[in-house]
Amino acid sequence: MNTLLVDDEMLARKRIRRLLADHTDVTIVGECNSGRTAIDAVRTHRVDLMLLDVQMSGMDGFGVLRALAPEEAPLVVFVTAFDSHAIRAFEVAAVDYLVKPVRKERLAAALDRVRAVLESRESAAVGKRLQRMLVEFGGEAPSALAEAAATRAGADRIEVQDGDKVVFIATRDVDYIEADGPLVKIHSSRGQFKIRETLAHMESSLNAKQFVRIHRSFIVNIARVSELQPWFGGDAILVLTGGQKLKVSRTYRGQLKERLNAI
Repeated sequence: MNTLLVDDEMLARKRIRRLLADHTDVTIVGECNSGRTAIDAVRTHRVDLMLLDVQMSGMDGFGVLRALAPEEAPLVVFVTAFDSHAIRAFEVAAVDYLVKPVRKERLAAALDRVRAVLESRESAAVGKRLQRMLVEFGGEAPSALAEAAATRAGADRIEVQDGDKVVFIATRDVDYIEADGPLVKIHSSRGQFKIRETLAHMESSLNAKQFVRIHRSFIVNIARVSELQPWFGGDAILVLTGGQKLKVSRTYRGQLKERLNAI
């Protein structure tokens, strides 16, 4: 992986460079101490991965992403000293995030995610997350990026590990997806499977016409919705064709209304 280090703190770059030395498939093609030089480096070198600091003097990490066209932007792992609330937002925007000071084990996990994305060629889903982040954190995303995200259909299958086998679950066979600590549990007509992923990443990689978030813990296949029952405090209960009952939080009622025109 051709990797670009972007951080206005020399010691932070030095630490990451030292940790990356343990990964023989990583080639550092450049180090940048500002957003402007990072943009030039991306356009000069073939960059697969950018380890991008969020807070930099002058142009920050968000500014770097806004300045790059969709076809220019490499995969991004944010490096941040932000609090947990900001980190949760970053999860929908990039392949992963790292908290300063970067730990060896955490960097290794982030690189594994990058490898998986590169191998499965899911860069389109990453671009969609970046587009969502740019809008969420202020300013409008470039129109080309927004148009590209709007045309992406999302993944049509999910890769899971079943014992010593790798199984591919068609998204049309998925009933719903549930957050389960550091994992997500996929409930499907082929059984239940767990994978190490965040629900936010799953949501952004799935077809938005096929799946909808109904709760901080649930994503549902719209084709599996049977009925909707009112509940207390503005919540609701969604009944699936298989009889499962899932809580719909009022936070997500608006987008469910748009999708089902039922509330």
